[in-house]
Amino acid sequence: MPNLETGHSLGFLLTDVARLFRQKFEKAVIEAGLELTPGEIRALSHVARNEGSRQAVLAERMGVEPMTLSAYLDRLETRNLVQRSPDPKDRRAKVIHTTDKAAQIFADARPIALEVYQSITRGFSAEECAEVERLLSRLRENMTCEPIEEAEALAG
Repeated sequence: MPNLETGHSLGFLLTDVARLFRQKFEKAVIEAGLELTPGEIRALSHVARNEGSRQAVLAERMGVEPMTLSAYLDRLETRNLVQRSPDPKDRRAKVIHTTDKAAQIFADARPIALEVYQSITRGFSAEECAEVERLLSRLRENMTCEPIEEAEALAG
């Protein structure tokens, strides 16, 4: 049985690593002087990873309130980086897509993300990085109540 009273319990470590990673990435984005805020880049990345998803699904996946995501999307849409359109299955809902212009933002952010990744995995072998990713993916699978496809169908 794991010792849940120490500062090294799995839950504590996961939370702490996620917080520290986000802080490090946000600081790097700010220092690089990109035209978008860290939150906007995060939102744009989620749109790109989940092209055609509804706003509500994206907000849930990001762990933000729908109104927070809506504000990010308003700013991204103003810059012509995302496009909102009615969901063909439910015209009351909006689906989100990146535009061609978003590719330049990703090109600008990629070296920053790579630098942060290399910094946090310093001293890890390629095999260790792959193993950490594999194990974290399994943890995420175990914590997902329903497959992503089912979640989108239910939101529809």
